[in-house]
Amino acid sequence: MNDLKTLTALLDMANEAEELAANNEKTERLRLLLEEMKGTAAEERKRLRRDRLGTRYDLCMTGILEELSYIGKKGLWDQVIGLDSRLIRVREEIERTIKEIKAKRRIM
Repeated sequence: MNDLKTLTALLDMANEAEELAANNEKTERLRLLLEEMKGTAAEERKRLRRDRLGTRYDLCMTGILEELSYIGKKGLWDQVIGLDSRLIRVREEIERTIKEIKAKRRIM
């Protein structure tokens, strides 16, 4: 999957998760979305270790992992204070990264 497709998929997941969290719905669907986002970011981060450490894309994946670090810790995910703000930061980071990648492609 190329970077923009991955980012777009992550952005869609972040938007859906943000909507669920804003409605204070800490459902199984929300937990699954957060786990999928974290898993995708971890896979990409692992792939990037060989190729492009330190790029905007790499930093975005690191940021997602940091914001969602509580996922997988049994019983913690649904007690997270500030889930809304974490998801907003994730979404903003993804949007910034998409804009930068598109801008670089236009230059080339």
